[in-house]
Amino acid sequence: MEKIAQIMESSVNSGEAVGAGCLVFRNVNEIYSHFSGHADRSKNLPMRRDTIVRLFSLTKPVTAAAAAICMDMGLISPDDPVSDFFPEYSGLSYISGDETVPCSESLKISHLLTMTSGIPYANNFNKSVIGSAKLFDELILRQKNGNDMTTQEFCRKAADIPLMFNIGEKWDYGISADITGGIVEKVSGMKYSDFLKKYIFSPLGMNDTDFYVPDEKQDRFSSLYSWNDGKLVQDYGNYLGLTDYKKPPAFESGGAGLCSTIEDYSKFARMLTNGGEFNNIRIMSEKSFNYMTSPKLSEKQNTMWERLRGYNYGCFVRIMTDPEISEIKTGLGEFGWDGWTGTYFCSDTGTGITVLYFTQICGAGTTRQAAEISGIIYDRLVRNI
Repeated sequence: MEKIAQIMESSVNSGEAVGAGCLVFRNVNEIYSHFSGHADRSKNLPMRRDTIVRLFSLTKPVTAAAAAICMDMGLISPDDPVSDFFPEYSGLSYISGDETVPCSESLKISHLLTMTSGIPYANNFNKSVIGSAKLFDELILRQKNGNDMTTQEFCRKAADIPLMFNIGEKWDYGISADITGGIVEKVSGMKYSDFLKKYIFSPLGMNDTDFYVPDEKQDRFSSLYSWNDGKLVQDYGNYLGLTDYKKPPAFESGGAGLCSTIEDYSKFARMLTNGGEFNNIRIMSEKSFNYMTSPKLSEKQNTMWERLRGYNYGCFVRIMTDPEISEIKTGLGEFGWDGWTGTYFCSDTGTGITVLYFTQICGAGTTRQAAEISGIIYDRLVRNI
């Protein structure tokens, strides 16, 4: 406990973080919590367990859970072609050198869930990521003009993006979770946010998790910070087509759009640690949970980032398969993910350990602090060091 507190306090005192929160659970029971610094430095608002933060990619595991629930309902199957739900995804092509080549197989839901779809995030180095950038540019322009793009429109338009590679060839991070959210919305006949509330948030008591922050909760909404000239300064930008979170968005991003608290998200994370069940409420079947959290990538497909060495990938979650070579010293079978703003969690059904570390810094991902804290916890609770 002293080591974790020292890491967090020194990070704030040195200016490496503005504020951060940490929760640790064993067999779903809380065994440690610590909060340091500010949620909003200019307003002198402390970071607390009910501080609302931007999850960014910690939205993706929630979308994986939503897809698992749809599998339990018989609404979708991993082998279903995406074109069954959005015909625009028939006859896709990918970029090969300077050419556009027809894909050798159909895009399936399993390709979306494992990030082997080849549908990228926006950038500017080839035709594929430029195509993604054009979609986000249109999304943002329409938001400014008051003609917002809906989740369903976004999914249909994303089919125009030439793929980064042949379907299923390898792993690459992109907008697959956004399209998965659109499929959940379509097959359920419900707005995506309504589906999440009915089948995940309400049963788990996640009352502060949504795609926006209502007026009465704005005083708990953390500011976002970014590095500028070696210092963390408040950042007012909106990224990935996300708005200012003050009203329900037309585009509900299944890949990045949710806001939550560390307290709320701990309920979701503990549900996963407990095999899909929390407080005697089963969110997903054991079969769907196992599908979500089992490694899916072959050695050839596993082109995940170097910082995830030792991990494989399931459905929008990393899964530890080789602790000996991993930079993050947890244990075999640990799984979880992180968000662009420094939101991080790991779950471990074998040991019953759940760790969450939340901060709000642009581009943070899995922070040094999150990795060190996870290692300390496994050293003490598992390795008895």
